[in-house]
Amino acid sequence: MAMKTRDYLRYTSWPIIVAMVALMVFGILAIQASERSDPSMRGFTSRQIIFACVGLFIFLLATIVPYRTVGRLAYPLFGLTLVLLVLVLIIGSERGQARRWFDLKIINFQPAEATKLTFIVMLAWYLRFGDHYRRARGLVLPFILTFVPMALILREPDLGTCLLFLPMLYGMLFVAGARVRHLLSVVALATAMLLLPILWRVPANVSADNLRTRRATSYASFEVAGVDYLLVAAPLLVMRPYQVKRVEGWLRQNDPDVPRDLSHQLRVSKITLGSGGWTGQAQWHAEHGFFRMLPDDHTDFVLALIGGRWGLLGCVAVMFLYGVIFLFGVEIALTTVDPLGRLLAVGVLTLLMSQVFINMGMTMGLMPITGMTLPLISYGGSSLVVNCAALGLLVNVGQRRPMSLAPRPFEHGRRLPRPHVLGTRRNR
Repeated sequence: MAMKTRDYLRYTSWPIIVAMVALMVFGILAIQASERSDPSMRGFTSRQIIFACVGLFIFLLATIVPYRTVGRLAYPLFGLTLVLLVLVLIIGSERGQARRWFDLKIINFQPAEATKLTFIVMLAWYLRFGDHYRRARGLVLPFILTFVPMALILREPDLGTCLLFLPMLYGMLFVAGARVRHLLSVVALATAMLLLPILWRVPANVSADNLRTRRATSYASFEVAGVDYLLVAAPLLVMRPYQVKRVEGWLRQNDPDVPRDLSHQLRVSKITLGSGGWTGQAQWHAEHGFFRMLPDDHTDFVLALIGGRWGLLGCVAVMFLYGVIFLFGVEIALTTVDPLGRLLAVGVLTLLMSQVFINMGMTMGLMPITGMTLPLISYGGSSLVVNCAALGLLVNVGQRRPMSLAPRPFEHGRRLPRPHVLGTRRNR
């Protein structure tokens, strides 16, 4: 049922909208600064402005359509995005050993971004009623529904987006009422599997560079009968060489003997981030040539760009805006009694904050580089539009919370009826 314009304006969480728009403006200004220092990026700012306008339009649509109507379409939408994930592996455009996009000429559409949102809607619709997930075997189907898109996205490969599904799953299961001991047991089992050492026989045709990286990230290495063996953690064994190099560069970021090209992005990112001081470099793009050496400064490392241009105060402003979205989003989740609405709110907040945490962590060297964009700020149409749609869904839930019929506590300016007290002289 559509809302009246008066009700729409009254019950909309405006602080979330203001913070969202402010973050988008921050992103446009940062991309403009990057464009000025790199002539090859001509036109990126204009395209980002177009993406922002499209994102605001999608946000508006996401707030108009009732979230329960979206929930009824959860399974078809999730199935459609899974089909797109399969198709992108077959006919998608390839860039830098990755096949993640559909080239639509106007925009490069990334199905993995849309899958994050349809996954939230699907899981919220599945968990909204019942208590089957209170038992250990009841967790099997939610985990299967999570691992299917993860496997397809990891095949692209897109490790950063793949990792986002687990926080969303755990956050929504916890709020739905899954037992903590079951969730912790799965975490312990997964951690043991990730750290499990596997004996790997080094192939004879392995390159010297790849072998050096494998040795640096292995538990131990030894030779038996002239054959080299490595004890390698299970995930590193299936990761591609460039992904293993990222892990090595993160582990050895302060090692002076590490090859210069191994941790180039991380080293220049920290230099750029710290060079801005308190208020940033007003003419940093013209005076400091090393700023132009940071790859992907308009996408994955846009926070370093903000730190160099606007300093610590700029980074704090960005964190404050994310904090506004988080606090008012939590308020929506806590005051929503509808199970579907609360799960949707928690899923969106978990998605947004996980992206922020991972991106800021890798920019500052606290986490390995995984190719994660900063929501609403990094350049890119698919990411920006999907995040706007997710926030629209969050605001949608807040607009349609059941209204209390009783006055709020400590509500002033309204005459309330005198309470009826038993035992007084008047009532005897």
